[in-house]
Formats: sequence, structure tokens, C-alpha cells
Amino acid sequence: MIYKWPSPAKINLFLYVTDIRSDGYHNIQTLFQFLDYSDTLKIIPNKSGTIKLFSKKNFSLNKENIIITAAELLKYKAHYYQKKN
Repeated sequence: MIYKWPSPAKINLFLYVTDIRSDGYHNIQTLFQFLDYSDTLKIIPNKSGTIKLFSKKNFSLNKENIIITAAELLKYKAHYYQKKN
């Protein structure tokens, strides 16, 4: 089964970093507006357990890419909850 999800664009009208947390991330205050533009994420499950990112655009598709990082975290959480139940 192929899953398709919209990924709407947004523009930050205001962004202020309030502090840096001990884990290296930061807390923010922001005001943003969604735009009428979006990408579409297409998720095709496979049995190999690998995550691959394909794009028509020419940008970095390496392991440090935030999309890959988010997919790895989602895979980990899904596996954890599947194992728990």
C-alpha cells in the first residue's frame, strides 16, 4: 500500500529562540501562516527496513537530512508500539 500525505508550506512571520535545552534543541515562540503551496510525501513500506528518500529536486539526500531523521524516529516509535502491544 502507498500512503500519500500533504506537506503544506508555511512562512514564519515571527520567530524568536527563547532558550536552548539541555538536549541541544531549542524552545521557540513563532507566528506563521500556511500557504496555498505544498509538497506531497509518498510513503511506500518495504520489508528491508531501509529508508530511502527520492526527490525531483537536487538537494542533499544524506543521512543528516531532517526527513530521513524524522522517518527513522517514526520507524523506531512504530516498532516500539507494535512490540508493546
